[in-house]
Amino acid sequence: MVLWPLFRQIFEATASVLPTKSNREQHAEPHDINDERVQQVLTKEQSRVSTVREEPASAVRKDIVPELASVSEGDPDASFDSLREHFARNAVYAFRPYPPHREKHGRSKVGGLPSLPKNVPWPKAPGAAGHVKAGLPLHFLAQIDLADLPWRPEGIPETGLLLFFGRFDESLTWAEPDVAPQNDMQVLYDAEYSGTATAFPKNLPPIKDGNYHFDLLFGLPGDEKTRVFPEWPLNFAKVETMPESAALPFASPEGYDPAHKHHLTAQLTAAFATMETDNADICEFHLFQPRTEEERAEGKPLVLRPHSETGFPFAPRGMSLICRILRNRHGAKLEETGFETCFEDWQMQAETLKESKFEQRMVNAFIEDLNDFLEQAADKRYSAYLKADIERALHRLVTETGGSPNLSKLVPEAVYAAASDRHPVFLKDENGIKCPEFPGARSGNCYHQMFGHLSSVQFNLPHDSAEQLLLQLFNDWGAEMSIRDGGEFDFMIEESDLHDHEFDRVKAACGGH
Repeated sequence: MVLWPLFRQIFEATASVLPTKSNREQHAEPHDINDERVQQVLTKEQSRVSTVREEPASAVRKDIVPELASVSEGDPDASFDSLREHFARNAVYAFRPYPPHREKHGRSKVGGLPSLPKNVPWPKAPGAAGHVKAGLPLHFLAQIDLADLPWRPEGIPETGLLLFFGRFDESLTWAEPDVAPQNDMQVLYDAEYSGTATAFPKNLPPIKDGNYHFDLLFGLPGDEKTRVFPEWPLNFAKVETMPESAALPFASPEGYDPAHKHHLTAQLTAAFATMETDNADICEFHLFQPRTEEERAEGKPLVLRPHSETGFPFAPRGMSLICRILRNRHGAKLEETGFETCFEDWQMQAETLKESKFEQRMVNAFIEDLNDFLEQAADKRYSAYLKADIERALHRLVTETGGSPNLSKLVPEAVYAAASDRHPVFLKDENGIKCPEFPGARSGNCYHQMFGHLSSVQFNLPHDSAEQLLLQLFNDWGAEMSIRDGGEFDFMIEESDLHDHEFDRVKAACGGH
């Protein structure tokens, strides 16, 4: 792989010397969106931004080289639309439908258990390298049914299942020098859809070496550490991508960055017109009896509304999560108020119940006990602490609905709306203007990217590299896949390997701040 060393050098360099987004933003000249020059850049682009180009990625790349001379280096008057003629590449966004029960669930997903091909063993690190133990199983990250894609570059099969595995330890140091890529990640291709959901091997290490988000908040003594990510189905949308300004082969024209952001916003709007969030507080939607500011200041206790009004805790799993986080993070207060055994018993009942046995009289009694505890623990500061943890439990409940169509239907729409701040495509700024949720804008995405230009929080890949982007898995709060500090996994494949369907030759790196 001739150009892989170039790609590896980019990923192994320190963040301080890379053209990261944060570095570029720190040194960039500010550009007002109302500036005349920026408006000139945007004018032509607005009329064509929703038109997705049909050329295969390989053809676009071949056309770039002979025509670059027509774009003067550093030409400040080069319009964004003319740059699209040279650099635009199609891509596919793989997004989590939200709420999950609104869409059919196919084979494509993040998390859960893999549909491991028949007679193929679970991927393992082939040999010892540094802190990587020989024979260590890799974590399952995602699988993509190629038949679901609305577009594919030349060389990608029309059918079959791609499965992505990676070492998800605490350090997440991938692509180290002299370390075989298969110690970090592996990609399997099942052309025949021969696999079924396969249980993980017993020696699969805990996610993040046992410091996974769920274990820290909900884990109790005697629990096994989490080894499988929550499952979420994936749907797909075709979009057009442009390179980051630092990836252009010349100094980007003035106004390129805001025009690029506008272009991305329009692409996201076309793909996800209705998916946005008001960044609501999940606990405020109607779970508690209202309190005035004066009552809050005085420390008036939180009081849950009746089950008949809210549906809370919605399912036995909701009850279990509430009990778990109370026992994990409020054990001393439970013991002080005499509720330690009470919520241990409620948890045991909830975790042995079926959904059909979740009777209203039971949840009424649970809410009564929870209200009694909230009253005895009342304190204006501690009540806020309890409220935040109840919110965390409900967020986790929403997260777990992705892999359970039955559970997802039990959660009210109002809860999905209030929890949408972890599942956004769009955010709203302080003026209420919709802005895109794209890599680097925030620490979590509900969508990932296949093909097109690399859109990284840290790295830039030369536009003429022989490596093609196969899949980017971004940091995803909603699926509780936290990759470094708002980072991503970048799976790359050389064009010749892509045409030969040699997916075992995929390389990858982990980027982050």
